[in-house]
Amino acid sequence: MKRLLTLLLLSLSFSSTAVSQADIEQGEKIYTEMCVLCHGSAGEGWDWKKKAAKPPVPVPNLKEVIPERTDEYLQAVIKEGGRAVGLSEFMPALGFNLSDQEIQHLISYLRSLNQKTQEEGALLEMHESGQVKHLVFSSLPEWNGFRQFSSFLQPVIFKGTGPGNRFNYFFNQSKHFDINNWQESILLAHQQDVGNSSGNQRIGGFFPHAITLGDFNSDGNTDFAVPASASRTLTVLISDDSGDIISNHHLHVGEGPTWVTSTDLNQDGHLDLVTTNTGAGSLSLYYGNGKGDFSGRIDIEDIHGPSCVVAGDFNNDGIADLAVAQAGLSKVVVLTNDSTGLPKKSFTVDVERGPHIMDGVDLNLDGIPDLVVGSLGSHTLSIMIAKGDGEFKEANIVKTGRFPHYRSYGDWNGDGNLDLAVVVAGEESIEVYKGDGLGNFKMLSRHETGVNPHGLTSGDFNQDGNLDLAVSNRTSGGITIFLGKGNGDFENTSSIYTGNDGIAIANGDFDGDGTIDLAMVSASSHSLLFYRGDGKGGFNPR
Repeated sequence: MKRLLTLLLLSLSFSSTAVSQADIEQGEKIYTEMCVLCHGSAGEGWDWKKKAAKPPVPVPNLKEVIPERTDEYLQAVIKEGGRAVGLSEFMPALGFNLSDQEIQHLISYLRSLNQKTQEEGALLEMHESGQVKHLVFSSLPEWNGFRQFSSFLQPVIFKGTGPGNRFNYFFNQSKHFDINNWQESILLAHQQDVGNSSGNQRIGGFFPHAITLGDFNSDGNTDFAVPASASRTLTVLISDDSGDIISNHHLHVGEGPTWVTSTDLNQDGHLDLVTTNTGAGSLSLYYGNGKGDFSGRIDIEDIHGPSCVVAGDFNNDGIADLAVAQAGLSKVVVLTNDSTGLPKKSFTVDVERGPHIMDGVDLNLDGIPDLVVGSLGSHTLSIMIAKGDGEFKEANIVKTGRFPHYRSYGDWNGDGNLDLAVVVAGEESIEVYKGDGLGNFKMLSRHETGVNPHGLTSGDFNQDGNLDLAVSNRTSGGITIFLGKGNGDFENTSSIYTGNDGIAIANGDFDGDGTIDLAMVSASSHSLLFYRGDGKGGFNPR
């Protein structure tokens, strides 16, 4: 009781405004939309001491730091970003997305976190010694904290702290060791460090957030573009016919680039690039010359809270348009293009709360791309079928698990209609939905992934004629492979322990050997990581 009274008095000392339960609930909704990906579902942060992958900068435990900060300080950090108070640019400015009242709701919710019970038995520390991973745990009577690492499939050496002694033990997905017989269970195995492989490419900035593929220099090989949200840069990587990166250069874009797409905006036959700049509330357009270079940057301003942009000919005039998800407004704005190559805002469409990732895909096979919008705040997908004149039919809402992220599309069951799979981070799984060709989807199956899954891509990895799936896991630091059976079901066959948090993942035959490879964006190593496919569903670091 005394401790609780102290916390309450401390909280009141920083704010003279009465806080209602409604304020806290509103703040929780905002937190879910804007903050949960980095700060965790309960404010635990992304402190590398509690995770298997190290982020670009430590993300603090909010339960520890919030009581020490005034409302004025928190207002400045949230509204103006980390730079306003001498912190890292990794913390973006959210004033473009949130009103002062919404920020106050968010602060109210953050202060309420201290009253919630902290989970016991958290992972305290991870050390690297050569190629051996050493993990240090707090003491637990039941040692149930080990269960959170059930996604590891490859052997790792763990070093734990027990009551009165220290010991080593082996841990993987299939087995949990009893503290009482650990001496009989020790297995020594080294996990190869793949972070310094010659095939991996460091991105020119901090916190790479997405990836797009394209042949930017017209040589027939796949190239890559990756935005770094904490550094205002877009890195373009040019590859040769063996999949090696032969050059890279960095384009300056607006503050907080979170997404990138490629398309031919000015109809010159060359791919151009578009980023969403969440911190600046804008888009940055760069026009390609077909030789791997980009110039003529143009910023489209006053795009409130852009989280994702997709390109497509939505009005069927033969010219690529843009659609932008606006997380703060829960809208999608359509920018119609003309022969000038400069899309202009035409109209907006309301979607479910907190749109985060959006796809442009022709679901009904009429030749016009439709929109699929994933909303973190409402845990839904908004399916919007294009009318053909630039507008869209009323959204069909599909309820998913908590925190839907990347999707992938394909005819999983062979009925001729596009189905979809979606990563649901809050459920540590992927959900597979059967499509009817009209924009309606019904769940087929759910499959467990690693911890905090995020990226998703599909391809025929084992060359059996069925589409497979690969999921990148941010917290457990691995890639989970699901091989398709051709009937809408998938088999979890393997997991690649990468040692890096995977935000986005893509696939293609990058080295020209006839088998599909993987490319994964890692925030912790600020790199684009490559994994060569063996044509049998397996992948090895390159």
